[in-house]
Amino acid sequence: MMKTTSAAVVAAIALFCAPMSMAQAETTDIAAQQLLVDRFNAEPMQLLDVRTSEEYQQGHIKGAINISHTVLADHLGELDKERPIVVYCRSGRRAAMAIDILQEQGFKQVYHLEGDWLGWQKQQLPEITQP
Repeated sequence: MMKTTSAAVVAAIALFCAPMSMAQAETTDIAAQQLLVDRFNAEPMQLLDVRTSEEYQQGHIKGAINISHTVLADHLGELDKERPIVVYCRSGRRAAMAIDILQEQGFKQVYHLEGDWLGWQKQQLPEITQP
């Protein structure tokens, strides 16, 4: 009888905890061409470049906000939780870390730029450089 009760308790805990672990939203990739179209709709997307400031100055997408993934948690107030946000880095690793941070802090509409900066450059899309 004790095993049945323990099993029931474990099952109840698993059922209770499952929705909590599934609460984190999944990230949707957005293609560069789609970003170019969607960014200027009625609800403009925020564009977050999570590379270093040096990388950002060498080239970035017009309108991108640069907040390195290493300090993002300290600068969340610079972003609007109510607006969609597209995150990119050089190749995807840092963007994935930043997306996790954003979702943990309640950002609901978080997208990942498919191909990141390398993909953007490969498609020869417009970029901004700063001296």
